[in-house]
Amino acid sequence: MITALTLLLVLAPQDRAPVLDRSPAEWPAAAEARWEGWDPSTSEPPRLEARGALNRALASVQRAEHVVALAAWFELLEAEPEYPPALYQAGVIYFRLRRYSDAAAAFERYLGVAPERVADTRALGHCHYSLGRYGQAASHYERVLEGGETPGLLFGLALARMRLGEEEAALVHLERVVSLDSAHVEAHIWLGQLHFDEGRVEEARAALERAQALDPFAPRPWFLAARVLLEMGEEEAGREAHLRFESLERVAQEVRSLEGKLLYRPDRPSVHMRLVELHAGVGDVGRVIGALRRWEAIEAKGVLPRVAGLEAWRTLGRAEEAASAAEGLAQVAGDSAEAWAALARHYRSTRERVLQVQAEERWRELREAEGDE
Repeated sequence: MITALTLLLVLAPQDRAPVLDRSPAEWPAAAEARWEGWDPSTSEPPRLEARGALNRALASVQRAEHVVALAAWFELLEAEPEYPPALYQAGVIYFRLRRYSDAAAAFERYLGVAPERVADTRALGHCHYSLGRYGQAASHYERVLEGGETPGLLFGLALARMRLGEEEAALVHLERVVSLDSAHVEAHIWLGQLHFDEGRVEEARAALERAQALDPFAPRPWFLAARVLLEMGEEEAGREAHLRFESLERVAQEVRSLEGKLLYRPDRPSVHMRLVELHAGVGDVGRVIGALRRWEAIEAKGVLPRVAGLEAWRTLGRAEEAASAAEGLAQVAGDSAEAWAALARHYRSTRERVLQVQAEERWRELREAEGDE
C-alpha cells in the first residue's frame, strides 16, 4: 500500500539509537569498478572483516529489529564499501522505518553500483511519491514497468498520475490493476474516489461496495460511501456509513500509532497485546491472525502471545480456535499466573469444570508465591 507520510514518530531520548542520527551520505565509496557486473546469483560474499556485521544484520532482519539491522548495515558498508546487498537492504530498512529520503538515497546508491537491477527498486518510486515528488515517482514506476507489469507498480503509477492532475490516465491504470488483481482493495477505493469526483456516483458506489466486501474494516471506503449515499439522497444509509467510518477510524488511528512504535522497538509485549485486542474488538479475524503471527515471530516460545491469542478467539466467539489456543497455552503456561488465569476464564466459559478448577488452583499457587517474595 502506498500512502503519504502520515505518522511522525518521535522517540524518547533513551529510545533513540545513534544510527538514526546518521545518514547514507556517510557511506564511503568503493574502489573504481569494484562491483562492476555484480550479479546476485554469482555474488561473492563481503570481505571477511565484514561478515560478522552481515550475520548480525540478517539475524536482526529476521527478528524485525529494524534499527539494530540498520546499524549492522552501516558497519558492513564501512568495512565493505558499497556492497550492493547492503545498500539495497539498508534502503528497505529505511523504507520500513518511513524515512523516505534516506531510503531513496540508499536505493539510488544501489542503482549506482548495479544499474541493471532497476526491477529491485520499485520502492524508490514509493519513496518519491511519499515525499511529494510525483513526477519522479511516475518516471521511476514507468522505468521499472519496462520489465513487466505488476499490480503494485501500476497502482503506484496511478496515484502519481492522479497527483499530477492526470485523472484519466490514473483511471486507466487503476482499471488495469483490478483486472490483474480483483482483490486490490486500495485500487477499488481510489476508483470510487475518482468516479465520485467526476460525478459518476453509480460507478463510485459499485467500486466502494467491492472495497467494503474485500475489507469491511478499512475506514476510508465507509467515509467515501457516506458521501456517495448522501449525494444519492440515501440519508439514513449515509449517516450509518459515516458512523461506521468514525468507529473504524478511531481504531485505525490507534493501530497506526502502535505499529509505528513497533517499527523502532518490536520487543514491546504491551503494544502487541493492544494490537491484538483492537483487531479482535472490531471482529477483524484476518488482522488478529497477522498481529499474532508477527508477535510470535519475535517471541516464538513466549507465553504472552498465546494468552493474547486465546483471549482474542474468545472475544471473537471462535470456539474451535479458542480450544486449540487453550491446548497450546496449557503446554507452555509453566509459572505464568497470567496464563493460568486466562485458561481458567476459558474453561469457565466452556464449562470444563475439572480443567477450570485445576487452572484456578495453579493460578492461586502462583499468586501466593508472588506474595511471599
